[in-house]
Amino acid sequence: MPTILTLIIAGAAGALVKDILQDGYLELPKFQDNKIVLGSLGGLIVGAAIGWLVDKSPTTAFLGGYVGKTVIEKILSAFEV
Repeated sequence: MPTILTLIIAGAAGALVKDILQDGYLELPKFQDNKIVLGSLGGLIVGAAIGWLVDKSPTTAFLGGYVGKTVIEKILSAFEV
């Protein structure tokens, strides 16, 4: 069974791969146009949490980091800041 550190690294890798492929750079969390943008750090946290909660799999953590940030940002966009 992988450790939480392994899952955090896998989640971070997923978030970083998405940021590099999609934007070409890394992004920090910020407020933009009255919305919360999670950035790469948000992807790391989401990826690690998904990987650990769902099946404790590095693959799931990687995919969670890759797509999780976008899903959470869509949910948070409903709330005005």
